[in-house]
Amino acid sequence: MRCFVLSRIFVYCVVAGLAASALQAQTPSGVETKFTSRSELVTVPVVVTDKSGKHILDLAKEDFAVQEDGKEQKIAVFEKSQTAAQPPPHAPDPPDLFTNLHSQDSSLTQLTIVALDMLNSPPQDTVFARDQILKFLTEPANQARPISLVTINRTGVRLVHHFSADPKELLEALNQANRSRQPVKQEASEAFLPTAKNRLSTILRNMGDFQVDAEQAAYSFDRRTDITLTLKALEQIAQAFAGLPGRKSLVWASAGFPFSINETTMALKEAGPSLETPADLLPLYQKAWMALNQAQISVYPMDVRGLVNLAGPPPTTPKPGMPDPFVQEQWSQANLIGTFNTFAHATAGRAYYNGNDLPGALQQAAEDNSSYYLLGYYLNRQNKKLGWHKLSVKVKREGVQTLARTGFFLAPPGPHPPDDDKDEMQTALDSPLDYTAIPIAAKWQQIQAGTEAGKKKATFILTMPGNFAEVDENDRNHFSLDFWSAARTQTGTLAGDTEQTMEGHLKPEALERFRSKGTDYRGALTLAPGEYLVRFVVRDRLSGRMGSVAAPLKVEP
Repeated sequence: MRCFVLSRIFVYCVVAGLAASALQAQTPSGVETKFTSRSELVTVPVVVTDKSGKHILDLAKEDFAVQEDGKEQKIAVFEKSQTAAQPPPHAPDPPDLFTNLHSQDSSLTQLTIVALDMLNSPPQDTVFARDQILKFLTEPANQARPISLVTINRTGVRLVHHFSADPKELLEALNQANRSRQPVKQEASEAFLPTAKNRLSTILRNMGDFQVDAEQAAYSFDRRTDITLTLKALEQIAQAFAGLPGRKSLVWASAGFPFSINETTMALKEAGPSLETPADLLPLYQKAWMALNQAQISVYPMDVRGLVNLAGPPPTTPKPGMPDPFVQEQWSQANLIGTFNTFAHATAGRAYYNGNDLPGALQQAAEDNSSYYLLGYYLNRQNKKLGWHKLSVKVKREGVQTLARTGFFLAPPGPHPPDDDKDEMQTALDSPLDYTAIPIAAKWQQIQAGTEAGKKKATFILTMPGNFAEVDENDRNHFSLDFWSAARTQTGTLAGDTEQTMEGHLKPEALERFRSKGTDYRGALTLAPGEYLVRFVVRDRLSGRMGSVAAPLKVEP
């Protein structure tokens, strides 16, 4: 059975396997009974406060109403979550064991991820953002909250520091973060566009129009590159923290997203006056949204420019055919604020702009995780279109304020195309972040002589815990898993890799062991002597969940 992530937190896939087994046990021998059931649970986390911002903790299931596309839904799941702002105890893992989920991760609470967006922010603004983040970290009240730091630039996303409540560790790591570059910005063209109607002016105007078109094409190419990098960064960040429990706040410290979002349909638009829809980026856009939902991440966009003073109208009229810089700047500011607000509302976050209190915004993002309610209802796919569906939550109490996501993307049922699976596996292999939706512990076993001259065989074992993957009981306990590994040199050159798919049907006794104890996977890489960083990726084809972990390896001559 395939699970699709539809919700702000996650989607349960409820498989009526036990009921199916019971029915089949009562069926006369020789008669095949096929029992199938698919239930998708849309879950909505809700932060409820009074007018002063104090969290309200005494609400019951009957106090809430959830609507999808304006129709009220029956609440099937209701949970309260209240966490303390305290760091977990640190228990180091064995030195020969490499894992994507450490021993203390399950105890983490009130998790805040700070992403410093150097891709879409000028260097002077990222310096201001760094200073504000440092100020937040040094406040005594914030030193008990686990913070994780990541950066995004032209080379992709980078983990600066895993969750830590030690401000000294975080400050040192942040000071080592790379500087940014100037983001893509459309400048006024210097093309010559004469208005006279003589032959020479016509020729020069045609040449000028060609120059304007070429500049626009180059700008659009750069902009789409930045859109791709931004969406991939969001997806990889979500995948990296998907295995940690609870609601998480992602503070996106940036001077803006490189795209616009239609507030009604949530359609992706290329940022710019043309507002084109880049169809080739839509699958990546939806994957990023679904990954954020599955990882229980609320996005808090934060404008690192601080107080923004827009320039006044230019003293001279722009050339014919050239954009008005004043109008364009006004539009860009309105577009940035609109995209920030739309992204925040859709993920149950908050947007911050035109202000200098970044530490206060970080404080609010952390506090929103201290307590919340989890509501869930079963999705009815009948006659339901794919794409964006609106959600709304109402509380039957006067004077309260709610923070809840405003919708979800509905994906088509059935497995993804094989090419999509390979793309996702390759992205996980290339990402510097460990994916955590599937816990993995990797260990090198031995290095021995290989069959190829001058090379050796390094064997490894991967261990996954119980219930790490879906099993379709309605299809004779069907399971399907992908295992990939890749070894790269210190310069990033691929030195060796392996790929394997394990698929089959588990017998009842094997299914019980699989669910209670998990499974091991053994493999090997053939490599020449040298030092490598090996990344392992495991993907459950039925649920779409992924896990990855990196392990250094030294092969002696």
